[in-house]
Amino acid sequence: MGRLAAVVFDFDGTLVDTEWPIFERARAAVARLGGELTPELWAAHAVGVSHGEPYWDELAATLGLAADEAAFDAAHAAVTGIPTSRDSAVIADGAAELVHALHAEGVLLAVASGSQREWLEHHLGRFGLTDRFVHLVGIDHDDVGAGKPAPDLYDAAVAELGVDPGATVAVEDTHRGIESARAAGLAAVVAVPSRLTTHQDLTGADLVVASLAELTPGSLAALVG
Repeated sequence: MGRLAAVVFDFDGTLVDTEWPIFERARAAVARLGGELTPELWAAHAVGVSHGEPYWDELAATLGLAADEAAFDAAHAAVTGIPTSRDSAVIADGAAELVHALHAEGVLLAVASGSQREWLEHHLGRFGLTDRFVHLVGIDHDDVGAGKPAPDLYDAAVAELGVDPGATVAVEDTHRGIESARAAGLAAVVAVPSRLTTHQDLTGADLVVASLAELTPGSLAALVG
């Protein structure tokens, strides 16, 4: 077993369950347009997509809707009665405990996310975890030219940490994230499917667990060979 130098976490759906309230609002918006959005379709077309990356046209075609992105945005803005992800997202089961345990062992922590840095800071601040992470790499990082599955986010996180990617483990919840970490040369990837990404193929990971509560510093270190 090698030494585990760092763990880089995906954010949305992995550390904080922001994805489900986002889906619920999107489902309500699609219903306004006369369509029916399922978790499977949302997971296939929108989950794992970086901030600002287009997805609606392909999803609309699959749903059989003629509505363009502007119409979807207008329907989304008209949704009331469903809390926004910014205010209602809950921390993933076992996330705080794992983060604190890794920090106590001296393992460096970072986030590599297709969301913007401000979004990461907002939610980590809500749960009192900001100071546990050495770096937060979002899609707006200066060294990131493309979102997942490109390696840019993980490349930037490893570079910021100053660690060997071969001594670093990624924790992800999407197939695009798994591909990104692989492309960046990380030692291993752990997949923790969310309620949405359980509909994605995550078999490219070295280890798939039902919850972050199943992981420990020791089990992650065992993946570094």
